[in-house]
Amino acid sequence: MANYFTSDWHLGHKSILKYREQFKTVEEHDEAIFTELAKLNKRDILYVLGDFLFDCENFEQYLERISKFPCRIKLVLGNHDSLKLYSQNIAKNIELQLPLFSMKNFWISHCPVHEQELRGRIANCHGHLHFAELDDQRYFDVGLDKNNFKFVDFEEIKNIFKSRDLN
Repeated sequence: MANYFTSDWHLGHKSILKYREQFKTVEEHDEAIFTELAKLNKRDILYVLGDFLFDCENFEQYLERISKFPCRIKLVLGNHDSLKLYSQNIAKNIELQLPLFSMKNFWISHCPVHEQELRGRIANCHGHLHFAELDDQRYFDVGLDKNNFKFVDFEEIKNIFKSRDLN
C-alpha cells in the first residue's frame, strides 16, 4: 500500500489548455491523468488536493469512469471544483476530506496555509499554485504542473523533507 498525492487535475476544464500547452484537447489532457490513475492498485490511496473536477457537461461520465479505478481517492475540494461534489453521491471510491487536515505531522490542504499556521508541523503539502513558487522550504506543491504530471508518493515527500535543513 502506498499513499500518493496530487492536485489541480482540472478535469473537464477547457481553459486549462492555455496553461498546459503540451495538450491539444481537453480529452488528451484528461487521458494523461487517467493514464497515471491506472498505475495505482486497490491498496493505494490517492489524495487529490483540490481542483479535481470542473462543473462540465460530462460531469457524471467523469465520476463514472473514476469510480472504476481500484484505488481509494481522498478528495480535498478546491476553488475550481464543482459544487455538485458536495451534494451528490459522487463515486464509491471517493471520500471527501476536510479542507485542512494533519497527516504524519504535515498539514494537507488545497491552498498553502499561512506560514504562521504551520505551528510545529514539519511542512504543508498543497496544490493550487501551478507554476508559482513559494520561497519557503516548509511547503511542497503536489500539483501536476510541478511534478511532471505524475503523482507523488508520500514516502518521497517525507524523504525530501528529511534532506532539507529546516532547523
